[in-house]
Amino acid sequence: MKNPSDSRRQFLGVTAGASALAALGVGKSYAQTEPPGTISAEMVKQDKAKVMQWHSERPLTGSVPAHEHDFDVTPSDRMFVRNNLLTPVIDINEHKLTIKGLVDKELSFSVFDLAKNFRTVTMQGMLECAGSGRSAYKPNASGTPWLETGGMGCPTWGGVRLSELLKAAGVKPGAVHVAGQGGDPGMVPTAAPVIRSIPMKKAMDDSTLVAWAMNGQPLPWVHGYPLRLVVPGWVGSASTKWLHTLTVLDAPFKGTYMDSSYRVPPRPIEPGTKMPPDAVSAEAWPIKSIITSPAPNAHVKGPVTVRGRAWVGEGSVERVEISSDEGKTWQRAQLSPAQSLHPLAWRTFTYEHKPQNPGYVTFLARAWDSAGNAQPAVPAWNPLGYFWNGWHRVGVLVEA
Repeated sequence: MKNPSDSRRQFLGVTAGASALAALGVGKSYAQTEPPGTISAEMVKQDKAKVMQWHSERPLTGSVPAHEHDFDVTPSDRMFVRNNLLTPVIDINEHKLTIKGLVDKELSFSVFDLAKNFRTVTMQGMLECAGSGRSAYKPNASGTPWLETGGMGCPTWGGVRLSELLKAAGVKPGAVHVAGQGGDPGMVPTAAPVIRSIPMKKAMDDSTLVAWAMNGQPLPWVHGYPLRLVVPGWVGSASTKWLHTLTVLDAPFKGTYMDSSYRVPPRPIEPGTKMPPDAVSAEAWPIKSIITSPAPNAHVKGPVTVRGRAWVGEGSVERVEISSDEGKTWQRAQLSPAQSLHPLAWRTFTYEHKPQNPGYVTFLARAWDSAGNAQPAVPAWNPLGYFWNGWHRVGVLVEA
């Protein structure tokens, strides 16, 4: 097998230009671990910022808190990590993406074929683990204890629209869902493959990509190199990493990652109770906002600029408000213009607070979406701890 780092540089040169190629620099050699053909958690961590907080080893999960997210575009080294299984080493020269199922003709593309034969797009889009914020639920919910403001990111993605690939294959009548299958191996051969499906409407949306680049460079190993689905605004599990097969189906896929995980009650249930039998698949993220500056317990003087990010999985962010008196009164924050090219990117909000006296001040943020849905003070509890979008609270000390 050719050196994967050489292939990564070659691919970047083909798809992103010489300047990006130069920026990539010299690739490193990754140690192979057990099972063979995988990258160790220790090697993955070396590519991440030191402020990354690691929540579990198997599966490997990690994220940064809100005050380390104060970027309009999430840097690659701060993008959250959420593996279901292990991180594979894949040779881009051998990798193929197959489209099959309810299609007129089964197709198979190399990554280079995709770049050469379809129109490439670059788009900023929000991805967030379904369990982001899980640690804030009381009583405790089952699953990885993500930080209240960890498990999300909004980088730029490069690739081709999934809809163009499906049109090339020809979707047959009766097609309902499209399933993506990843190449991540388990610790044992019997581990269920990672397969998730999305409705045809979402698959045909212009924002849904088959991506090979993140922030102008090839996808990092742990983020799905060489190909992944990107379904912005939906739970991160829909964005299958290490993508090798797309199957067009006449019904939602039946399997571990559709029927056992990533399900939510269709209505509020009593905290601490079991998942109801009529649970539904977790899809689009509800309206959410976080305060990214100032940092918790920061010491500040004079006017305080409160800054943060707001997003929603369907529709758009309508407004954000800030309170500095524990929710008694609220002031409208300034919201950055909607990005017409990136409708599912998060948006920056700012608010200038002018303290009357020194002392400890707590800021709260809440947002509304274009459908009139409000960010709740505390979201409805669910057994798997998904979709935490409660008001974010940050306290600072205003000095004289």
